[in-house]
This record gives sequence, C-alpha cells and structure tokens, in this order.
Amino acid sequence: MSVPSPEPQRLPNGLLWLARPVAGTQAAVRVVYRCGGRDDPTGRSGMTHLVLRLVAGASRYLEPGQFNRLVASAGGRSGLEIDEDFAALQTVVPAQQLERVLWAEAERMSNPRLEPDTLATAKQQLRQAVTAPQLNPYARLDLAVQRSGYLTHPYQRGALGDPEQLKDLDIDAVRAFHAGRFGCDRALLVVTGAFDEAVVARWVLHYFGSIRPPMPPASAPATAPAPELGELRESRRPQSQTLKLSLARAPLPAAALVWQVPRIDDPSTPMWQLAHALLGLGRSGRLTDTLVDEKALAHQLSLRLDVHRDAGLLVAQALAAHGQTAAPVAQALQQEVLRLADEPVTDEELNKAKALLRRQTLSDDWTADRLARSLGTAWAVRGDVGAPTKDMAAWMKLGGADVQQFWRKQVVQAPVLTLLADIGAAAGVAA
Repeated sequence: MSVPSPEPQRLPNGLLWLARPVAGTQAAVRVVYRCGGRDDPTGRSGMTHLVLRLVAGASRYLEPGQFNRLVASAGGRSGLEIDEDFAALQTVVPAQQLERVLWAEAERMSNPRLEPDTLATAKQQLRQAVTAPQLNPYARLDLAVQRSGYLTHPYQRGALGDPEQLKDLDIDAVRAFHAGRFGCDRALLVVTGAFDEAVVARWVLHYFGSIRPPMPPASAPATAPAPELGELRESRRPQSQTLKLSLARAPLPAAALVWQVPRIDDPSTPMWQLAHALLGLGRSGRLTDTLVDEKALAHQLSLRLDVHRDAGLLVAQALAAHGQTAAPVAQALQQEVLRLADEPVTDEELNKAKALLRRQTLSDDWTADRLARSLGTAWAVRGDVGAPTKDMAAWMKLGGADVQQFWRKQVVQAPVLTLLADIGAAAGVAA
C-alpha cells in the first residue's frame, strides 16, 4: 500500500482536515499548527513551545491533566511535539474512543485556559523540557551543531526555547501570540485509523465546525506577534571553519561535520535524500562500513539530513573509538563523505539505498500513529501532504553518476563546519 496523499478539506472557519482509514484497532488524531520555533518573537525564544503547552494543558471543560487521564484510561497515549517549523498535538487511542478524543481536541483548540496560573505551570514544564537534554554528556556538541551550523536563521536557537527569556512574560503577551499564531485557520487536523469515513466527517463538522479563530486582545501589548514571517533566508557560509569544544562528562571524544542544505522544497531535495541513504541510512551505509567495521576509528556514527522549511543541515557525527581523539576521526569522516564524489556507486549500492528510502515512503504496515505523523509533518513543513510521494518519484529516476556530479558541487566544493569535542581539551576556535 502506498502512502496516501489526500488533499485536505477546509471547514468554513478555515480549519483544514483530512481523514484516512488504516487497518487495525487504533485511531490517531494529530493537530498541527504551522507555527514553530522559527516564529518566536525576537528575545522570546520558546514562545511557541510555551503556548503549545498551554493549549495542551487545560481548557474551559478540561481541568489540568484531565485530557491525559482521559486518554490513559481509554488505553491510549498522547503527547506534544515542538519543531522549528511547527507545533503538534498527537493522540492514539483504541478506535472506539475516537469520538471522545475529537471532542476533547476541539475543546482544547477552541477554549484553552490562558490564565496566570496555567502560564506559571507551562513555564515550569518548559524549563523541565529544556533541562532534560542537557543531561546528555554530548549536549554541548549537539548545541554547537545547532548554534554554529546556522549562521543567521532563527533555526540556530532551536525549538525548545530559553526559559530565561520567558521569565517575565505576562499573560496578555501570551494571549496575543496565541491569537495570531494558533487560530483554527492556521491548523490541520489529521485523523487516521479504523473508522468509517462518513462518520468521522460528521464528527469533525460537529465538533470543529463551530470553532472561531481566536480574537486578539482589545489593546495588543508591545510584544504582540509580528505579521506572518514568510520565508526567512539563511546566509551562506563563506569559508570552512573548525571549532574545538571541551566535554567534561563524556566517555569518548566526538566529532561532527556540518554542511548547509537548501530549504526543503528546493528541487535538489530528492538528490540530498538519495545521497544521504547511500552514505548513512541503515547498518550497511558507507560510513558505518568503513569507519566502524573496517578501520575501527569510530565507536558509533550517524549521518543526519535535517531539512526544514527555510534551510537545512547535513550533519555527520561520530564517537571516537577507545584510544582515538576527535581530530583523526573528523578527518576520516570527511574523507569518507567526500569519497562519494569519486568512487563509483555500484548498482547494488544504489538499489539498496532506494529500497531503504522506499521503505520509509511506501509500506504495507502503516500504523495510524505513523501515518498521522507523516501527513501532518509534510503539510506543516512542505505545505503538501503528498510531498514524500513526489520526492520518491524524483529520486527513483536518479542514477549513481547523477549523485556523484551533484556531490562534487554541493559538498566537495562547499565550506564545512568541523566540530572537535575532546575530553578535557581547552575550548576555543582553531585557526
């Protein structure tokens, strides 16, 4: 079964929605707002994250924590997702509980409790969410990838936010931001799972059709959100750069290489996807074959293609093997990444990479949860729920020589940011 690409329908109030049946016993509901960390006002990093927690927290008819208790008692699970490009709420329940969840999601969308007491709770939750990743011994390296990988774009501040910038935030500013960014006319409702489509259509119209877009306060505060940002352009890296970091608590040194990638709707995106699959997707990617299995220079590595609405990053990251330091691992990592431009890509490699990508795009065992995430994210980042299928049609036509020619221009000749993270080494910038 291929990934479906239905066109969303629009209710009179502007809310987009789509429903897609999936075999099984569960149903998933995903509410996606096309507002993410990129949209946070200057000096208020984390505003989107904070408002999402308020929307998820309590409403006129749902007390704090009641939504989660309702879902848990039904045998389901729920959570929120904050991204640089979007904010989302997702719930998975047994299919017979779907109507109950749709009512609750409509209630959270239409009547969030934006009050000083709920704001204080949301600030505390945000602080905890920001603190948790810092317990990772490689958190400093991950932060450096984000902060230094992007040069000028708001993506460099991440999506979680900075609790210190929100400490003095008052409820009027929160209400104004919610009114400007979290209206039903800026959202997509995705319903997937075991249900009758006609019945779901009636439920959606009944519970969501009467929701009104939030009204801005009579007197908007000075921190009211700016008009729609549209595209934000990222500056190009002028030359290669090396940064040295000190890791105090990490068990092994680490290295990361970062290249700039165009916005996700750029025509070159399918080429980036195929090259990424050749090098780093699956256990048999070139990087793991060479650096972990053959040369034993790295204990563990990953190649990550972060593609976003306005700009992206290709990040090759490795933990050094015992006895190694970061510099030789970074050098070997770069050589292996660049080797894609020179060493011919065999038909076997190409077919295996395409098969791995196809498995991510086409599947016979879609779960309601997975499909809801795929459709919602494609809409939020690409503005098109069918974008993954269109990407597949493009990279299926590509050959190994196409990838090599592209790699020579976009990676071999492009500046790279090198991050060297040694244990106890002095931090600083290398010449």
